[in-house]
Amino acid sequence: MATGLQRINPLTAFLAILLTTSACDTPSPAPPVKPSTQGTAASDAESSDASATTSSAGPEVVGPAPVDLHDVDWTNTPAPGEFCGVKGLVRFDAQSEARAKSTVWGPVRVRRGTEVLYGDTDGDNRDEAVVYVGCDDNGKTQNAQIAAGYVVYGRAGKNLVVIGSITPRQSGQYSTALVGAEFAPGRIVVHEKWYRTNDPHCCPTGDATTVWTREDNRLTPGDPRITS
Repeated sequence: MATGLQRINPLTAFLAILLTTSACDTPSPAPPVKPSTQGTAASDAESSDASATTSSAGPEVVGPAPVDLHDVDWTNTPAPGEFCGVKGLVRFDAQSEARAKSTVWGPVRVRRGTEVLYGDTDGDNRDEAVVYVGCDDNGKTQNAQIAAGYVVYGRAGKNLVVIGSITPRQSGQYSTALVGAEFAPGRIVVHEKWYRTNDPHCCPTGDATTVWTREDNRLTPGDPRITS
């Protein structure tokens, strides 16, 4: 009497081999692309992966733009919440704060900085603007800040648009802070303050700079350079 193995007909065996070969040749899916990433801090995991870009549909419109961005009413201008894991635009109250839900930290408080930085990066003799945004866990822990970034605004015709978001690139034992930006044709040089191993939570001692290159409406970070 034939065994079970011997009873397999040639067609069945051929199909089994064909399915096995096809499975081996199928490429693995690429890892998902994280939205742009990582004022003061983004978590190390978030900031190391974050980079700022705009979608293929073009930069996001957030309102009308005056001829000079120095005249924008920033109090009533929304900001993207991606730096804190918040989907969509965040609209602030009179105290420049908003409550939102982060996909990373849950309920958070988002804040907008009062100082706006200006400079020309595309050579049209009109300034773009950088606005600091940060978020915390709304008092749940002692963390004063859990994520932050710079939102870069520009003009597209008569519209005020978001060119991208800038987040810290140099990591340390706590979240790295953004402490300034300088504008030049085709780039923004961002200054970061990072925590060395023995730094207390109050006082980071490391300094670094990251050059973000602008091509059309796309921002791409270089590697951070430690300066002290």
